Amino acid sequence: MTTDPKQWLYVSDLDGTLLGTHGDFPKAWVERLNRLIDRGLRFTIATARNYDSTHPILRDVKLRLPVILFNGAYLTHFETGKNLDESNFIAPHVVDALLEMTQQLGMDPFVYTYDERHYLYYRNTDNEGSHGYLKSLEGDGRLRYIEEYEFREDERIAGFLLIDTPAALEPVYRSLKERFPEDLNLYFAKDIARPRFHWLQMFHHHADKGKMLRTLAGRLDTPLAQIVVFGDYLNDLEMFEIAGKSIAVANALPEVQAAAHQVIGSHAEGAVLDYLESLGF
Repeated sequence: MTTDPKQWLYVSDLDGTLLGTHGDFPKAWVERLNRLIDRGLRFTIATARNYDSTHPILRDVKLRLPVILFNGAYLTHFETGKNLDESNFIAPHVVDALLEMTQQLGMDPFVYTYDERHYLYYRNTDNEGSHGYLKSLEGDGRLRYIEEYEFREDERIAGFLLIDTPAALEPVYRSLKERFPEDLNLYFAKDIARPRFHWLQMFHHHADKGKMLRTLAGRLDTPLAQIVVFGDYLNDLEMFEIAGKSIAVANALPEVQAAAHQVIGSHAEGAVLDYLESLGF
């Protein structure tokens, strides 16, 4: 296996990993990353964000390779926003069951859909965690307030998100895991920005960053053993399991750090960029 860093593929998560404390990517960081890419760095991203949320932040970065979006639901051409590959969407009967369950519990999920465009539907944000998430999306063109969870026939459901206390979400997580083991990919972990709250994320069973990373590796004719991945959260673990080298940032969840081959500095300090620059491009 080659040790030439120019032959390797480097894939980074965004929030809590590549981006700064406020979910930004400063101009100085853009210049540093572009300099590395111009010198031969093969770099891309794998994020839980959608295109409409990702592109405005990284629009000045020379991302020439396809990007992995929405937790592996999409492989996308960064400049045009065209999806090159898609995982499956949540089946209608599972969507109905999820909505029925959450309504009975008095919970209002965020719902992510896609037809020709991405949309993010919400209803009540009646706790600090969900309200804070909504506030962080101000100006996001995907946002749509709805009084009832009703969707067009051509709208496919890509994911659900519940934000609440661990005590409120734990039984929901257990129930969904038992009822839909072959239908849903679930992530249940603390909200890093608001530790009193947890996130319960729901995707199609085949939507995860690791599976789409395999697809990307095949497109680029790159062995998985020749890929370096960076992450901080549970949804990065599927990439950690298959990549040749996995790197966690210092602010990563303990279980993510434990799974990594190496732990570097904090995302707030630009640790991923520091690591990439250390490779000698």
